Amino acid sequence: METKDFLKEMGKISHISGFESELANFLSTEFAKQKNVNVSVDKVGSFIAHKKSLTTAENPPKVMLMAHIDEIGMIVSKVRKNGFVKFSPIGGIDKQNILAQEVTIHCRKTGQKLFGVIGIKPPHLTSESDMKKPIKISDMAIDTGLSTEQAQEIISPGDLITINTDVAELQNNKLTGRALDNTAGIAVMYHTLQALQHFNHSAEIYCVASAQEEVTGLGGKTATYSIKPDIAIIVDVGFGKANGLADHESIELGKGGAITIGPNTNRKLLDELKKAAKKHDTPYQVEVTAGMTGTDAYDVQISENGVITAVVSVPLKYMHSTVEVIDVADVENTGKLIANYIMSLQNLEGESCYWKD
Repeated sequence: METKDFLKEMGKISHISGFESELANFLSTEFAKQKNVNVSVDKVGSFIAHKKSLTTAENPPKVMLMAHIDEIGMIVSKVRKNGFVKFSPIGGIDKQNILAQEVTIHCRKTGQKLFGVIGIKPPHLTSESDMKKPIKISDMAIDTGLSTEQAQEIISPGDLITINTDVAELQNNKLTGRALDNTAGIAVMYHTLQALQHFNHSAEIYCVASAQEEVTGLGGKTATYSIKPDIAIIVDVGFGKANGLADHESIELGKGGAITIGPNTNRKLLDELKKAAKKHDTPYQVEVTAGMTGTDAYDVQISENGVITAVVSVPLKYMHSTVEVIDVADVENTGKLIANYIMSLQNLEGESCYWKD
């Protein structure tokens, strides 16, 4: 499947933190189409694709790529007597971003997907002082048009809510939509395996779409303990340059993935990634993160006796909004960069040479 189509298909599927199974099923089907790839879903909902070593090298390094599978969203907290639906956020929802949005309530009782809107008080009836105050999620409600009795019959506390935004095309090879954080990272892993299809790599490759990164980091922790990788590359998104963002806190769309330098990443691995990019003329950027990266990296890095870890970010504008924007070329070039790095782990005889000084 082409990268654009893959991203569009993922964008149609609800995968809110803790409820990622539908997307995991889709990934199981698509990754299994690739040569020499075995797929599974672990006990906490993380998807894992294992591409076996294709050489006779002894003790091949285990390379784990990880991009979280979950998206932010909402959950029904109460159906009020007037038929309006109250809700709570799952993950880092921007309060301003969800006002007057169209939503879908995924009703467990009936299995139906119920359309609704998040209403807003008319500005004509809002005082000047209230206009200046940020609205709270606790003051919002979803209007489905149902009566109280109908709403209580169909909708239950615990039903999931997604905002109705499919992935759509902008100009110049760019896509926009919700949840590109982090379907973009999953697409990078998919493209990495596509790039490696015709090469005999010595590494054992594990592509993990980790569950619950946006809320608990649970999937990153458990998958790492299970796989016990030698090397881990976390693929997430970074703040794309946009109006209002300073140059030092953002990265450019169309310039390739950004390799993160900071205490939460391994300097030698970063140098090896840059070397692979330069050797194959693959565009990349560098970003500096002085502390935690806000990704699965820390949970992976401290697993058992420690894991050599890097973070590579796909530039993305308007993070945690319904109109996130990426450049498809960045996804594909990041996949190529990682594939070229994996191939650099062996010499012509197929022997793993990463650990040699």
